[in-house]
Amino acid sequence: MTPERPEPHPVTNAPILFIPGPTQVRAEILAAQAVPMISHRGAPMKQLLADLLPGVRSAFGTAGDVVVLTSSSTGAMEAVGRSTVRAGRKAIHLTNGNFSSLWFKLSTACGLDAIEEAKGWGDAWDEASAAETLAQHTGVDAVFVCHSETSTGALADLAGVARAVRATHPDAVVCVDVTSSACGVAIDFDAVDIDVAVGGVQKCWALPAGLALAALSPRAKARMADNPGRGYTNDLLSALEYQDSKGMTTTTPALGVMAALRRQIADIEQTGGMAARFARHLEMQELVLDWAASRGFEPMAKAGFRSPSVTSLATGGRFAVKDLVAGYAEAGFFVGGGYGKTKESHWRIGHMGDHTPEAVTELLKVTDAVLERLGVGANA
Repeated sequence: MTPERPEPHPVTNAPILFIPGPTQVRAEILAAQAVPMISHRGAPMKQLLADLLPGVRSAFGTAGDVVVLTSSSTGAMEAVGRSTVRAGRKAIHLTNGNFSSLWFKLSTACGLDAIEEAKGWGDAWDEASAAETLAQHTGVDAVFVCHSETSTGALADLAGVARAVRATHPDAVVCVDVTSSACGVAIDFDAVDIDVAVGGVQKCWALPAGLALAALSPRAKARMADNPGRGYTNDLLSALEYQDSKGMTTTTPALGVMAALRRQIADIEQTGGMAARFARHLEMQELVLDWAASRGFEPMAKAGFRSPSVTSLATGGRFAVKDLVAGYAEAGFFVGGGYGKTKESHWRIGHMGDHTPEAVTELLKVTDAVLERLGVGANA
């Protein structure tokens, strides 16, 4: 079950992770990996996979197809581009930070006709901006957007983006990176009418890295079936078809991480299900935002578009990020600075996974203590 306060690793005494992924992993989850290896061809493998799929569907908000890949988030994102964009057609990437831009770079690296439409860091895509942008393009096969932009803490309006795609390019598939939102933020895959959602398990799932999970719509499956250049190792459609027909994975999977995922899903079900987990992420976000407002620190993401899993806060030039990070480390916490061009001007708090409001409150008290030592007063 989720503890009130995460504890350092019992052997290494490693600091408690409050970075936006990988995040802290509970001892029970780490222990769940220490299971005897099984053949990935046989009844135990079928049972392991069958145990996982209902929980994955619940996290994505779908009654449809989900698939488990042994891959990084990046590898799975690359596979999505290769699977959904046909020769002679375009991929439009709606970007607003490092990781949405990374997806664009992956598409270009695969030789796709990819176009980046960029918003400023801290901005988020909504229906109006997406519709205006997409109306300027023709021959669009797929539109890519990041749900929770980990580098900035901005949260896209997925429902609005999906409506904009349907209005401007009805045949295009809507592809979403949910790496820092799945299992912490409601996705509502079916209701929103998304075609592909994909992300790793090292963030809101609070698991060791090694798996990528995806949901696919019937429209996405039809598109993938019409696209021969999908590759092999991370071919989502082939993996799904094998999963459905054989009850197993196409290649040897990360069995230990899958066992940890099974334990995590069981624990989530016993503590109120996904709805309770989503509510806890919102509660943790509220604590951080209220603290920031009371201390005069501005979130990078705009109001109304802030992720429940990660917040990036501007220092306002009141202290050096490295000094705050060092203070956290002395107190037994690992919290990092901003990402990329915001590395020295922001710091990011990952209020995600199995962290709790109690743990976030403790972190914020430590933050106050460190800032006081640095001579930084509230609202200074």
